[in-house]
Amino acid sequence: MPAPRILLANEAGGGDGHVAKLALIARALGPGLPLVAALARPRRAAPLSALGARILRAPALSLAAGVQAEPDREGNATWGDYLAAIGLAREEVVRQGLAWWRSAIVAEDISLLVADYAPLALRAAQGLKAEGWAIETVAAGTGYGVPPAHLPRFPRLLPDRSRSVHPESELLALLNRVGAEAGLDPLPALPALGAADLALPMTFAFLDPYAGHRAAGELCAPVIDLAPGTAPEGDALFVYFSGTEADDPALIAALETLPFARLGYLPGASGATRARLAAAGMILKPAPLPPAAIAARARLVLAAGSHGTLCLAALAGLPQVALPQNLEQLCHGRRAEARGILRLVDKDARSAEAIAGTLRAAWSDAALARAALDSARALRADYPADPFAALATRLGPSLARAHDNAAQAG
Repeated sequence: MPAPRILLANEAGGGDGHVAKLALIARALGPGLPLVAALARPRRAAPLSALGARILRAPALSLAAGVQAEPDREGNATWGDYLAAIGLAREEVVRQGLAWWRSAIVAEDISLLVADYAPLALRAAQGLKAEGWAIETVAAGTGYGVPPAHLPRFPRLLPDRSRSVHPESELLALLNRVGAEAGLDPLPALPALGAADLALPMTFAFLDPYAGHRAAGELCAPVIDLAPGTAPEGDALFVYFSGTEADDPALIAALETLPFARLGYLPGASGATRARLAAAGMILKPAPLPPAAIAARARLVLAAGSHGTLCLAALAGLPQVALPQNLEQLCHGRRAEARGILRLVDKDARSAEAIAGTLRAAWSDAALARAALDSARALRADYPADPFAALATRLGPSLARAHDNAAQAG
């Protein structure tokens, strides 16, 4: 019986977490499967190449340069606003993307698509499936990035973010107009763009902005390699920023002046930034630290509010400070702040003094530390003994149907 061919897809999102999640799912599906990874940013492909995946460059969905500098300009109320901002409000982007993904699925003889921030890949697979192509689909990501597909419209994510440049009805009409050219059935509502055979939102319930709209048991625990009962005993500030946000002069100045030990992983920082921080006594790691090493060394975590780091620190019982760079990080940061385990530094008041002052206060905040420990105990009470095995179990039926698909095609 032929093995099912797996397509791991990512169109949008700038961090390493998207590729890391696809690699995690590939490992959970099991060894020996033919893997193809279609990525908008192949330079981040190393974790998938290490699994033997053949790498394709996929069309990228991305924010325009001006929008990256001013993220609220193109709308900030819902997931639909994000989809519009990354390109789905432009007919030619949608047309070319659908054609590319359809061609890739057929040419690679794909039986199982795993999509992380890959809406046009899912849409192309939906169309092929309606035509009788034997393909199983998985929509994977954080809770934020995997909205429920049955919703009549996307709900607002934050009460003080209400700007919509492209109405949902307008975006839906565009997608259906372009889809009709390719023979696709119309979407009944914009959230249906993300419809898949398996929705796999990997997050903690307290971080899920769609918690009131999901079926029971739909969430999947994030896979974090921490021994049960791990308690923070570190004496350092751990810092992680994945991109050029680490080059913020206010952040650099704040880190230079702190009176306690600092270590971090800053893969996107410039050489000048790294040199300044090293000269100020900060230890910069050349590769990501394992979760257990972070838990052992850190007393406090500073990051952008990126989902993976936030979940790791939450499960480890480490208090956090976040400097959100985008709406997703702000949404997660506010939910963690409401839980009492994190302090936010507002983007509009992000001076060196504000950052350093928040970090010094959080460092000695016994109530914050206690809340982080109490929260971690509650999370661990519901956390799987083996989260990787739990993920593999969730994927099992999809993999079985993919085997059937491959047999049918063969």
